[in-house]
Amino acid sequence: MKKVPVKLLTGTTICIVLAASFFIFVEPDLGILPSIEVPFERIGHLGGRGYARDNFAIRDSLTWETLWLDSYSGHTQIPEVPDVDFSSELLIVVFQGICGSSGYLTNITRITMTLTYYTVYVDEIHPGEDCVVAAVITYPHDIVKIGDLPLNLRVRFIYNITVQNCG
Repeated sequence: MKKVPVKLLTGTTICIVLAASFFIFVEPDLGILPSIEVPFERIGHLGGRGYARDNFAIRDSLTWETLWLDSYSGHTQIPEVPDVDFSSELLIVVFQGICGSSGYLTNITRITMTLTYYTVYVDEIHPGEDCVVAAVITYPHDIVKIGDLPLNLRVRFIYNITVQNCG
């Protein structure tokens, strides 16, 4: 039987350790782990003050109340801040940003979870050139709540942007 050189054995061992490390630390971005569907509840819409294009997870009541009250600044009547129990619930917020007309929509359609992260699927609808739209500034957004699941997972967003032709 032929003896395996020590350098070859060492090199092979290092390659196996590096490959295993790659899957442990980088895997969340590859989608290798199985995912489960996450039920969510739509919270409603904010007061109409504009926000830049952004998305994030809200994990505390101070951030949530600040966002809610800020969105209604300038309004004479401010609705109650919707209740969220941040000890067991997480808010997911998506802002499309300022749009120069009606006809734009933002909708969270699906959320999945692996052991290490949530994936939030967002559909954006943009009006086509032939659509008749109102010349009004809009701020499309969506806010949903998930609960009874791990709250410390990273959140990533996947967008599907569709131009709706009205033709």
